[in-house]
Amino acid sequence: MKDPVQVVPGFLFNLVEKWLMYRKSSVLERRAHQFALGLQTRKLYPAAIICAGKSYYKKVDRSKPFDSQCISNKLRLRLLTIGDIHSKQNGNLIGYCAEVNAANHVMLKLKHLNPEEVNFSSAIRPRTMQKMPPCKNCKLTFNI
Repeated sequence: MKDPVQVVPGFLFNLVEKWLMYRKSSVLERRAHQFALGLQTRKLYPAAIICAGKSYYKKVDRSKPFDSQCISNKLRLRLLTIGDIHSKQNGNLIGYCAEVNAANHVMLKLKHLNPEEVNFSSAIRPRTMQKMPPCKNCKLTFNI
């Protein structure tokens, strides 16, 4: 068994290190992380969550089919350059990503924005709390 005196300082060091990393992260990253923790405690596990924002407006959303009646025209046109909305392209359904849902909220609020002007946090998988890379459709849509 390990000596408790040796375990505690290492444990405290890890906590302090995590806290400092959390403080250095952006507002978008912190909001996404908090949202993912909330989903995890309620045992809700969407494929991914992400925070999108520009200036003062930020929105966290999850991967799901979006309401095609309530979508920014600029975002709709950009998605149509990839393929038909709700069709499978590059291994994913177009418009079902967390990036699209979160960016749509931001672009409806700030109507002057183009898709490439929206800032994103890293996508997080709430089940494992791992960061995920953006899919090819999102890279094409948002130039990320």
